[in-house]
Amino acid sequence: MSAIPISFAKWLLDTARPDRGMFYDLNGERCYISFDELYREALLMAQRLGSLKLRPRFIAPIWMTSSPACFRAIMAVALADGIPVPLHAASSIAEIPAILGGLEAELFLYSPSLLSASRLAESWEALAGHVALLMDGETAEVCNTEMQDLASGLPERTRRYVPPHDTAFIFMSSGSTGTPKGIMLSLRNVWSNVRSIRQSLELGGSDSVLITKSPGYCSTVTGEWLLALDAGMNIALAPGLTHPLQLISAIREHRPTFLCTVPAVMLPLAKSVKWQAGDFQSLRKLIVVGAAMPPDMLLLMQSRLPATDIMPCYGLTEASPRVTYLPSRWLTVKPGSAGKAVPGVELAIYHNGQHCPPGETGEVVVRGDNVMLGYYNDEKRTAEALTPIGLRTKDEGWLDEDGCLYLTGRSDYAFNVAGHLLHPETLENVLLSHAAVAEAAVAGMKDAATGSRPVAFVVLEEGGSAYNDAKAVTELLEYCRERLPAAGRPRDIMIVPALPRTKTGKLDRRAIQAKVEEGYDDHGRREISVAIDGH
Repeated sequence: MSAIPISFAKWLLDTARPDRGMFYDLNGERCYISFDELYREALLMAQRLGSLKLRPRFIAPIWMTSSPACFRAIMAVALADGIPVPLHAASSIAEIPAILGGLEAELFLYSPSLLSASRLAESWEALAGHVALLMDGETAEVCNTEMQDLASGLPERTRRYVPPHDTAFIFMSSGSTGTPKGIMLSLRNVWSNVRSIRQSLELGGSDSVLITKSPGYCSTVTGEWLLALDAGMNIALAPGLTHPLQLISAIREHRPTFLCTVPAVMLPLAKSVKWQAGDFQSLRKLIVVGAAMPPDMLLLMQSRLPATDIMPCYGLTEASPRVTYLPSRWLTVKPGSAGKAVPGVELAIYHNGQHCPPGETGEVVVRGDNVMLGYYNDEKRTAEALTPIGLRTKDEGWLDEDGCLYLTGRSDYAFNVAGHLLHPETLENVLLSHAAVAEAAVAGMKDAATGSRPVAFVVLEEGGSAYNDAKAVTELLEYCRERLPAAGRPRDIMIVPALPRTKTGKLDRRAIQAKVEEGYDDHGRREISVAIDGH
């Protein structure tokens, strides 16, 4: 593996090729911008950022749709010696102030399509109270110039927390209390993982990638965008696909050789008869991330696409993110496996501090240059994750004799929804903020498409009897839709008279989880009216 670039800015310069670039749609027309032109635009934007007198290593959350402007904004922040924090476009505006305040962000860049002038006016006080400057990420225009003028005349603010100097990115992930946590990655972390992914997938300059996922995913930034820059691949952007058959249309149009997708897209495709192998004839490599896909569905998809290498992968943002891949030649014999470690990454299984031999289940531990710097301003959680034996993932599994990983579940009550780690408290706190809700508990129900899906149990306040159950559920589902990203919203809400609690008065999460599993059939359909009481 070649030497690490001296800086992210140098890496961006070295990969700014004039003969490779990004295809995208603008107002229904297909457009193109070369990497060289995008880099030059980012340099101009970086100069604009430099004129704002932001402190060195300023932190800039970026809430933008997947577009050349979004990637330009990420590059510009890095080129201006800042730390970009890509956010999911599906994030709720209600989440943003907590992220800005928690990071002590100096700059917030957004897409007007996500934060219109009217919504900006409504949210002005909440946003402006947590960040120095607001900027339209597409035009680079500062929206609160009075704050800019005020900030330029004041001494540099003192940070409560200063991230490590080599922090190149921060990606947000929910904490156990529902408070967003920042995962800090260095250039070494990201660059080593790009090279590991490139080597494991055997991609080069003759390849091209179709990006459908949000830049808020570390896998999109590392495993698609930066991978394409490093390998000299063209990129086609196709964000906002709401139906799997739209993916087929995008593949027909852009003819990518590489695609990274999720089971929620793959499963409907596997079951659909509305496409043929010829629709995917350009595709050489297809990797599945974000959740485990049922082995029989993987095999069905592979049988329908014999010329495409289909490879399940496993990773987590704390590992930049790719940890494993299953070589396509092993799919038919190990369809339930997440695969072996990518080059440069070490996998081990530990139980009670002891290394486990092949076949024995324990916690997955990861070692390598891809392992994060730590969690932003959270020494306790960082120390729990970064240990002498490696990165503790809280994922349970076992390794076979070939070093292939088989995942069995999480080690706590958090659960994975389409690549998002969801803690019950996140959804519970939103439900509890509703005037009619007295108590709330959330558990994860296994789901073939997304790994898990949230199920909520709610006890109404006295006086909540004015609601019938159907009306209460409808109102609460809408309430959550307005305040949570798609992955964090409940799919079922059940009104119950009481919740089971331990002797100390805490929620009995084991009992809650058991009730969820009892009330659904093997296909995730609700079989009975799930009854939960305090006994």
